This record gives sequence, structure tokens and C-alpha cells, in this order.
Amino acid sequence: MLARVPAGRWTTYGDLAQLIGTAPQPLGRHLAICTERSPAHRVLAYDGTIPPGFRWTDPNDRRKPEDVLRSEGVSFPHGRADAGRRLTAADLKALVDAGV
Repeated sequence: MLARVPAGRWTTYGDLAQLIGTAPQPLGRHLAICTERSPAHRVLAYDGTIPPGFRWTDPNDRRKPEDVLRSEGVSFPHGRADAGRRLTAADLKALVDAGV
């Protein structure tokens, strides 16, 4: 499911969790330890901020997730990802239903 979130878009732990039938906290814990979590930088906190515990799979990767998201077309007005670029649970479901 996470791989279906396209560049330039983002979703929340809550939206993704709702779609797969879990809660945001266990999903976040899973993403923190899963090595196959690309593109986890596109999953943000409910308010469009980067989760404080975010880490790249590669411990040597020093990029800021916000910089990567900006390079993909997501702006951060007032320190939060542009809400117009967010994919809700319904949007994610539509991607799945469309086979994207």
C-alpha cells in the first residue's frame, strides 16, 4: 500500500492504518523497524509534520524528509505539508480499487 503513494503526495499514519485495519501507533512501530518501507517519508503525522522519530532505512542517510518531499513537489507552509497534497484513506482506497 505504501508503495502506491506517489511522489508529490503524502498520507498520514491514521489514514494508512484505517485502510489496512489497524491503529496508527502499531503501524508507526512497524514502519520504524521494517526494512522494506519505501517510501516511508510520505507518511506523516496527522498534522502534516514529520514524525520526530523518523529514520531512513540506511543509517548513513542524512537527508531531511522534508527536503525529499519538497523535491517531489510537496510544500511546507507554516512547517506543515500542504494539505492539498494529502491522500486520505478514501483516496488510498480509490488507488487500490483502480489498481494503481
